[in-house]
Amino acid sequence: MKILITSEFFLSGQSTHVLDLAKQLKLLGHKIQIVFTGIHSQTFYSYYGSLLKRQGIIYYTTKHQTNIRNIIRQFRPDIIHCHSSTIFSLTEKMASQLRIPFIVTCHGLGLSHPKYLQALSKAARLICVGVNSAKELMPLFASKIEIIPNGIDIQVFKPAPKEEQLTVYYIARIDSSKIGPLKQLAKAVNKIPELSLTVVGNWKPPLNQIEFVSWQTDLTKILAPANIVAACGRTAREAMASGAAVLLMNKRYDGLINRRLVNKANFDFSGNIGRCRYQQIYKDLKLLTYHPRQLRKIQDFSREYALNYLASSIMAEKTVQVYQQVIKENAKA
Repeated sequence: MKILITSEFFLSGQSTHVLDLAKQLKLLGHKIQIVFTGIHSQTFYSYYGSLLKRQGIIYYTTKHQTNIRNIIRQFRPDIIHCHSSTIFSLTEKMASQLRIPFIVTCHGLGLSHPKYLQALSKAARLICVGVNSAKELMPLFASKIEIIPNGIDIQVFKPAPKEEQLTVYYIARIDSSKIGPLKQLAKAVNKIPELSLTVVGNWKPPLNQIEFVSWQTDLTKILAPANIVAACGRTAREAMASGAAVLLMNKRYDGLINRRLVNKANFDFSGNIGRCRYQQIYKDLKLLTYHPRQLRKIQDFSREYALNYLASSIMAEKTVQVYQQVIKENAKA
């Protein structure tokens, strides 16, 4: 199968999702090309572009319709898969002109806005990465929606011998909305003498008594030996695959990820639901610090859950099934 992926590139979980999906689709034997209509980080050129080349994945960087049209005509994909809301309309236009079916992956919320509806109405399928994004679009596009959670490479993110000193690693692309929860985390850590806090982010927050590490393109060296990680989204998944206990935190605090939490009907990795008061952070850290068996139990659960539910290979296989259904339907039309 020939698959063309369209996206913009940001330093974000969405872009990492695109790269990982492309890798896994190629490993499944499919031919993949990517059109990036915008590159919004120089890290793409210093790291991610060469990574794609090593994997044998052809990519283009252009926003011009004539160029994109020529790429499509030359590649002749069976399906086009768009990942960025900013280019839903552009992808729909190219796909319609060249009579190629296209689908969209809906990353996050807010896509029920009227400016997206025309393009989404023309898409053959809408892949939602979680139940909450699906819930938003269900009243409009119930028959088109497929839920395929984000996946991560469980062969890359895997446990190593854990550090003897307990450190809480807060890992995020930091903005002002995250400072409040981060301060609450720092406050909880400071109450426990055996703990220290390391913040890994794109800029140093205005907090005392923390170690700061600038953003890393490769988090495996931090995550593999980590005991405790505070994160959300893709990073929380990567931390679980690395066998860490994970505090689910973004703009709010959603608790320690354990079997009870993941079995809740509206569980997701956003860290924005606010299931817990901030006082719970201290209670959770106290449990992990002073009860080593509980820490190991939760670390083991993290890896087990990742193996069973978070592998990007599973994500890719489910995505291929959607491609096949759409191509079959298009052939009958």
